[in-house]
Amino acid sequence: MARYPRLLLLGLLLGLTLPAQGQTEIERERASLRGVTGFYLSLNVEGPHSVLGQEALDFHRLEDALRARLREAGLQVLDETQVTAAERVPYLHVHVNAMDAGRGLVPFGVELAFYQAVRLARAPSAATVAATWGASVIGIASYDQLPIVAEAALALLEDFAEDFRGANP
Repeated sequence: MARYPRLLLLGLLLGLTLPAQGQTEIERERASLRGVTGFYLSLNVEGPHSVLGQEALDFHRLEDALRARLREAGLQVLDETQVTAAERVPYLHVHVNAMDAGRGLVPFGVELAFYQAVRLARAPSAATVAATWGASVIGIASYDQLPIVAEAALALLEDFAEDFRGANP
């Protein structure tokens, strides 16, 4: 009988440590934004013409909305003329992927990833670029509700802006 309370206690302790480890990863992602003064915005929208041809998923409109929201948040977004050494310039990549599932349904995914130059701990002379912050969402919309795809991208962007401002007060 004494074995079951020990197993219960062990399970409880393990359950308490797992959220702490997750929290550590979140804090690590946020901390990776510290000291970044500006970054480039990269946008990639993929999907069939039947979906991408919709006004709600207009590439240029979405890019303009993302840039405006970042500037409103007080973050410095570099334009192409300011990007000289691409491998050293941090960038926020926004990837929107949508498909036509038929019956008027559009499954979609939105992913934001912040990439910057890093060095490998096992080989400090080996520099590369890696995502140090990320967030994503998947969903499904009908054609008349396609604006929620852009809204999802902007909501993730708000999360990024909040973390960025928190790391760079």
